[in-house]
Amino acid sequence: MPSKKGSKSISINNYIPFVEFLGAFLGENCEVVLHDTTNKEESVLAIANGHISGRDVGAPLTDLALKFLVNGVYREKDWMMGYTTKTGSGNLLHSATYFIKDSDGALLGMLCLNMDTTDIIAARDLINRVIHSSGFDAAVEKENCEQQTEKEEKESETFPNSMEDLTESLIAQVVADTNILPERMTPEEKMEVVSTLNTRGVFMLKGAIKVVAKHLVVSEATVYRYLHKISESE
Repeated sequence: MPSKKGSKSISINNYIPFVEFLGAFLGENCEVVLHDTTNKEESVLAIANGHISGRDVGAPLTDLALKFLVNGVYREKDWMMGYTTKTGSGNLLHSATYFIKDSDGALLGMLCLNMDTTDIIAARDLINRVIHSSGFDAAVEKENCEQQTEKEEKESETFPNSMEDLTESLIAQVVADTNILPERMTPEEKMEVVSTLNTRGVFMLKGAIKVVAKHLVVSEATVYRYLHKISESE
């Protein structure tokens, strides 16, 4: 009988041919990515049309994928669909994620689609100009912008090329959201940052303690102490 670990690997690898198949069918504007969630540091097993995010095989999990792991959304849903993300160059992506689970419901991987909507938006804008009548296109544009803003507020995602990039990006985002320089933060404010990072799964990443300590200008022992206090209060 194969080991549990071997079964997981075979199950994930069975999805690899789907990546090339979907990438070829959906076209060069749609990136298809297969993640092995048991290997966060090098989770990308296969990727088609990687030019969209600039990633390749061996890239780590994204911050959004890490969020799915932490909040356990895969336990209640088989997929997430219709959310928008953004590339480093600012292109909007229409994205979806299918959760690959074993027979017990444990998450083994994710099959993700990221459709670059740049050409679609340009075509929409052209059509709006052509059928302009009584402010019709302005009304459509306003409604679309409002809907887009709502979607962007729900989900965002960055596409790192290394685990260091992902860790640094997550920490920088949370620290920036406080609008306080780390050197001026009180111990309570720093512990709140650590708590937020914890809920976003940062401490699941290798070497995160050291990077967090550097950003907050504290010792690694202090970060461990904050985490201990947070776990006691939960």
